[in-house]
Amino acid sequence: MGVRHLLSFMERKVHGGTYTVRMDKEIVKAKKNGKSALIVLDLMALYGMLNADKRSLLCGSQIRLAEQKAADFFSSLTDVGAELVFFYDGSLLATKYDTWIKRQSYKYENMIEIMDAIDRRVPLAKVAERYQTNIPNNTDINLKRVAKQHGKVIVSMHVECDQALAAYATEHNALAVLSHDTDFMIFPGEWQLWSADHINRQTLATRGYNRQALLRLLGLRWDEIGVWASLAGNDFFNYDELEPFLNNLGPHSQKFYRLAEYVRSLPVKKGLDESTVHSILRRVYKNRSMPLEAIEWFKHSVNFYKIDKQSYNANPPMDTLKEFLLQSDQQFVYNILTGVPHKCTLLFFDYRTNEFGNYCEIITPIISRNGGIILFHNQHERQHVKVLMKRNHEETHNFSDVAVTFPTELTPPHVLELLSPEPSIREALLERKLQLLSWICSDDLLLPDLAQKFFALPSSLMLTVVVLYRLRQYGVIRMFEADLLLLIAHQVATGEFDPANEPLPFRLVARAFRLGFLFQKVYVHFARAARSIGLPREYRPSVPYDGHRFHNLYTVWSTRRVLEDHLTSITDWRLYRHARQ
Repeated sequence: MGVRHLLSFMERKVHGGTYTVRMDKEIVKAKKNGKSALIVLDLMALYGMLNADKRSLLCGSQIRLAEQKAADFFSSLTDVGAELVFFYDGSLLATKYDTWIKRQSYKYENMIEIMDAIDRRVPLAKVAERYQTNIPNNTDINLKRVAKQHGKVIVSMHVECDQALAAYATEHNALAVLSHDTDFMIFPGEWQLWSADHINRQTLATRGYNRQALLRLLGLRWDEIGVWASLAGNDFFNYDELEPFLNNLGPHSQKFYRLAEYVRSLPVKKGLDESTVHSILRRVYKNRSMPLEAIEWFKHSVNFYKIDKQSYNANPPMDTLKEFLLQSDQQFVYNILTGVPHKCTLLFFDYRTNEFGNYCEIITPIISRNGGIILFHNQHERQHVKVLMKRNHEETHNFSDVAVTFPTELTPPHVLELLSPEPSIREALLERKLQLLSWICSDDLLLPDLAQKFFALPSSLMLTVVVLYRLRQYGVIRMFEADLLLLIAHQVATGEFDPANEPLPFRLVARAFRLGFLFQKVYVHFARAARSIGLPREYRPSVPYDGHRFHNLYTVWSTRRVLEDHLTSITDWRLYRHARQ
C-alpha cells in the first residue's frame, strides 16, 4: 500500500533512510525530556504482527491467544509511559472502490492457489513457506476491542484514514506513527515513522524510516513531495497508468530522481492551477489517450497528502441520530441508515465448488434481516442495504442492493432505544434484543420450545449456536463438525486448555481448512448484528475459535471416534439439531 517501490528505495538507495529503533527507549527519553510520548497507531497495520506465524494463520489462528499478544504489546508501550491513539477505517470512500476491488480479486486468486495446495495434501509448514507473502491476514481477530482497553480509538468515516491519522499526529505533536504504509513517508510532520512490519514484541525494537533523509536525497520540500508521490503511483493514481510516463524519464534505477527533478520545475509553491494540472497530465499521457478520470485521480492524490484543516473536513455537520451513532461507535448502523456500501470480504471460501454452497447465499439473509431491524422505523427512506460482495467464482466484487426483510411478529424498538446506554433501558429491552437476534438467524428460533432453549443458553455461546444453526439450516455443515465447533467454543470460553500448549497439525484436512474460516466469517456477521441491536458485550465475545485445537480434534472426530462423554458438556446447547433445511 502507498507509493509503489518506495519501500525498497528507502532501504537500498536513501543513505540513513532506515534505522533500528527501540520504541520503549524512545518513549522513556521523550518523557524524560518533557516531550510528547503520544504514539498514533494504524490499527489495520498491526494485523501482520498477530499473523506472523503463517502456519497458525492457515489453521484459522488462535483468536484469544492473538488478542492476548496484542494486549501485551500495547501494555508494554503504556507501561513505559506511552499514550496510545489508534486509527481505524470506518467506511470505504468512493475514491477507493476500484483499488479495493482490485485488491480483493488479487487476494482471491492467491487464496485459490493456497487452497489447491491444501487439497494436494501439502504439509502445513511447506504451504506456509511457499505462499508466505500471499497469505491474507485474519482480520476477524477483534483488534479494535483490544485497542479500546489500552487507548483511544478513532474511526475515520469521512476522510481517508491515513490522512486523518497523519493530521492528528501532527496536530498533537506525536512522538511517532506506527504503520506499514509508505504514504506516511510523504505526509508532513515532525513525528517519527516506525514500521509495524518489523516489530519484535520481546525487545520492542522495530525499523524506523528517516523521512527527512528522503526529502534531502530528492531535493524536495514537504509541499512538493505529495506531487512527486502522486506521479510515482499510489492508491489514487494507479502505477499502471503512470508507468509509460515514468519509463520515459529514464532507466528504472533513475526514475525517482528524474521525477523529483521534474517536480522541482513545477510551480508547486504557488499552487497547481487547472492549467498546470492539465499540462502535467498531457505530459503523463503523451502519445496516449487520457482517461476522463485522470484529472480527479491526480487531484485526489495531491490533496490526500495535505493535512491542514483547510484541505479536508473530518467532521461534517450531521443530525442528532447520526452524531449519536458515531459517538457510540456504531459505524455499521450509520452506514446502513445513510446508504454507505457494506463490504463483505472472503477468507478462503472456494466458489469453484458447491461443497459449502454459496457464501453470498449464506450471509445475505443475515444482512437482510439485520437491515430490516435498523431500517424498521425509516422504511420511508430506504428498504435495501447496499453491499459490495463477490457472488461467484468468475465475477469480481460488485455492488448490489439487498432488499431488507422487516420483522412481522416482533416490533423492533427505535435505533436510539436499542443502542441507549441507559442501564434501565438496556435491562428492559434485553429480552427483545435476544428475540431479534434469534429472528435474524431463523423464524424457527422464535417457536416456544426452541425459544425457551435459546434463552437458556450461556451468553458466551449464543452467537456460536446461531452461527451453527444457520450453517446447519443451509445444509453445509455436518453434525459432528457443529458439535466440535461448539465444544471448542465452550472450552475457549471456560479456559479449559492452554492455547500456547496446543501443537500445530502436520497437514490440514481440506474440508476442515475451509470450514474453520467459514465459521469465523459467519460468526463476525452475527457479532456485528448483535452489536447493531445493542446486545451487551457478554453476548458477543470474540470468535471462540482455536485453529490448532480444531484441526487436531477434527482428524479424530472425522473418523467417528467421538464418545458420548465428549458431548456431555454441550448436550443442552445443540439447538442446531432441530435446524430445518
